Amino acid sequence: MAHLISFDIDGTLVTGNGPGPITLEMVRRAAEHGHIIGSCSDRTVQDQKNMWAAAGIEVSFTVNKHRLDSVKEQYADVEIYYHIGDTNMDQHYALLSGFEFLQVQTMDPHPWMHNEAGEVLWGPEGRGPLSVTEPIQTLERRVAAPPVNAVEDDFATTG
Repeated sequence: MAHLISFDIDGTLVTGNGPGPITLEMVRRAAEHGHIIGSCSDRTVQDQKNMWAAAGIEVSFTVNKHRLDSVKEQYADVEIYYHIGDTNMDQHYALLSGFEFLQVQTMDPHPWMHNEAGEVLWGPEGRGPLSVTEPIQTLERRVAAPPVNAVEDDFATTG
């Protein structure tokens, strides 16, 4: 069964404003492997369509990040949903929409990323620095509660 692969653009694809490591050849190979491909970006849908048209790549969807859930609804029979991106916002919308998030800077290469010689040739800028510094967590999990006696200790007097 096919996988659905959603690509962020800026910082993820070589065509991004802030070129990313995923080459257009990798995207073409993903389609050749039978995967459903498209983009989910902060860019306008028309800008995404123009980018794909200029690259000569036919995609199945182009949506804004906050609409990634609509892609899952449209392709309900897919085995696995991936969103490949580089930021906390990519991770947020991927997880919110039920997609597996793949951090482009650290993900293990998938078979469609390998060329005919079995090599993974990242874009000219390489994989770049890690943008997502920690998994998204709720505020309650990130902020430790103060010790029970903290207030009393702050106002303790000597004497």
